[in-house]
Amino acid sequence: MNYRFIHSADWHSDADPIKQQKLEASLGQMVDYCKKVKVNAIIIAGDIWEERQNHSDNSGVPLIYTYLRHLSKLVDFIFIVKGNNSHDQPGSISLLHQLEPNIYAFEKPVTLSVVKDMNTPIINLLDPLLLNSTFDSDYIISLIPYPSKSMFIVDDSIENNNEVFLQMFEQVFELIGDVTEKYDCPKLLGFHGNVQGSRLSSGQTLTSKDILVAPSTLEKAKADYYALGHIHLRQEIKPNMIYSGSLFNKNWGETESKSFEVLEFIATPFDGDSHLLCNERIMLSAARPMIKLEATFDSELGFITKPFTDGESYDLPKGAEIRYRVTIKEEDKILVTDSKIQVLKDLFGDDVKIEYNEIPKEKDSRSEAIMNCADPLDEVKEFARVNNEEFTPGMEEKYYKIQELAA
Repeated sequence: MNYRFIHSADWHSDADPIKQQKLEASLGQMVDYCKKVKVNAIIIAGDIWEERQNHSDNSGVPLIYTYLRHLSKLVDFIFIVKGNNSHDQPGSISLLHQLEPNIYAFEKPVTLSVVKDMNTPIINLLDPLLLNSTFDSDYIISLIPYPSKSMFIVDDSIENNNEVFLQMFEQVFELIGDVTEKYDCPKLLGFHGNVQGSRLSSGQTLTSKDILVAPSTLEKAKADYYALGHIHLRQEIKPNMIYSGSLFNKNWGETESKSFEVLEFIATPFDGDSHLLCNERIMLSAARPMIKLEATFDSELGFITKPFTDGESYDLPKGAEIRYRVTIKEEDKILVTDSKIQVLKDLFGDDVKIEYNEIPKEKDSRSEAIMNCADPLDEVKEFARVNNEEFTPGMEEKYYKIQELAA
């Protein structure tokens, strides 16, 4: 028997209507996929939310509720793990737990034995009362949230807590490996965090200083596949250790194509081979790359787009969302006509976002009278006159004080 899983992460649901539209378009494609193909479970590796949500109609909450419920009717199970605090606020992921009976959401490390056709389909193997027990398992899902010291804090000094945290965090993966080693079934681990060797897209900035986790630390869990979240750029750390990337291009500079992962596992591999048969990347055609272009404006030539790098032309992905930033002299702004703007729209699409960086008009601060002044005070007075500024008696006093100090 084979099992199929979807690995996704970094949905970043928000109240912003533009971001909601982007997320919904990608989630719609995931729903369409699940209608056509049998999927046993979806693993969402953190950052469901963009920020704290107020659960009102105009927040990012209704969209998530709607699509989790859609998906829950199409797959056997949905598993969600908490992301970092700046996005998934403490308590915000637990609220999704049992939104539908087959949705499981956790803010602490768990290792779940999954058997679809059982009265109790999900058992947490990390439950201290069950550590020495063995259960029937179709497959095992482990979920590790973004590493934070609050998960392991002890009543001790900060220095000891730092050391204890690092030790205990690694021990979690060792414990998972020890507990699951006796099971011969597909094992997947969802983790939200920064794994050594990962790289950011040019548009993503991390909101806090991350704890870097070595791939070898994750591998202590002895999983067949590691479903990673947190980094928006889809990438393979190892063939079985993958960041699925975000579901839509969230920031300007995220030019990469977006997708989610589909993984196929065999229940009983031959001769001790891996349970993981293959993984496929499902491209999200609704996700649009967000590209920044720099330009200048010439009074005769019009808009001049700068290349991405010196000496090279630009090749834009199809359907890209463009922010076009133009450096322009203040006196040339009147020359930007509707026809010139239409040229940009024809090139980059009607929704191109045009921004202007205006260079103020330089005032003529020199005159022949200034050049002919014999006395510095007369130069200051003439400078004020040229720039239509009043030269007051108080200014003259300050002038003489400055001269005294200089002497």
